[in-house]
Amino acid sequence: MNKNIQCFIIDDEPHARDVIKKFVSRVPFLEITGEFDNALEALFQIHDKKPDLVFLDVEMPEMNGFEFIRTLQGHRPQIIMVTAYQRYALDGFDHQVADYLLKPIAFERFIRAVYKVTELLPGLEPASQTYPSNYLIPEKPVKILYQPIKKQNNNDDFLLIKEDKKLIRLVIDEIVLIEAMKDYVKIHLPSRTIITHVTMSKIQEILPADRFLRVSRSSILRKNVIGEIEGNQIITTDGKKVHIGITYREIVMKILKNKV
Repeated sequence: MNKNIQCFIIDDEPHARDVIKKFVSRVPFLEITGEFDNALEALFQIHDKKPDLVFLDVEMPEMNGFEFIRTLQGHRPQIIMVTAYQRYALDGFDHQVADYLLKPIAFERFIRAVYKVTELLPGLEPASQTYPSNYLIPEKPVKILYQPIKKQNNNDDFLLIKEDKKLIRLVIDEIVLIEAMKDYVKIHLPSRTIITHVTMSKIQEILPADRFLRVSRSSILRKNVIGEIEGNQIITTDGKKVHIGITYREIVMKILKNKV
């Protein structure tokens, strides 16, 4: 599967939608293509936009989540039910949903549900064929519930990156440099590089601003690998030379001077 997994979020609670959006923003191969506060409106859009995955609440006005599923004809995306009521779990699996998330949602549990969907979608190699079932899950929960990643200083923060047909758990503080390649980016790690389908603006949005710096249209650098500045180039601690864009130079120099 060469495209991102396109997602709908259907929930009448704004806060619940915000939580899902924050979690989706941490997974570069997930893309939100529709957000709805009622299932009826989503039903009118689903055949045109054809999402791969729907995060679906149960109790909503006009049409509840199960009625939405029963009404689907033609295109049938994978469904992850999201609800505050455990009593709906059995009904959810009777409706052949991919997984069932109980509010408040932990990010670790969210990732497990996404992991399961990758095994069900055609054209995407299941991550379980490449990694053990706990590979994508840190030993301790990621502490980002209801908080954006940019406020975190946890060395265990990670992203899920899609490379070819594999899912890779990537610790954020192992990223040295990110370079743009049109609709792809090349992520430099100490021991290897990874190429994945995501835009620079998307990856910049995901990465914590206190640890990463955009130095040109085509480069994002982790701040603590900056060794010195030589003309319009940054020399990293391992000797890499990274060009500073003209329009970025002033803000780069200002940020670095404040760090001195």
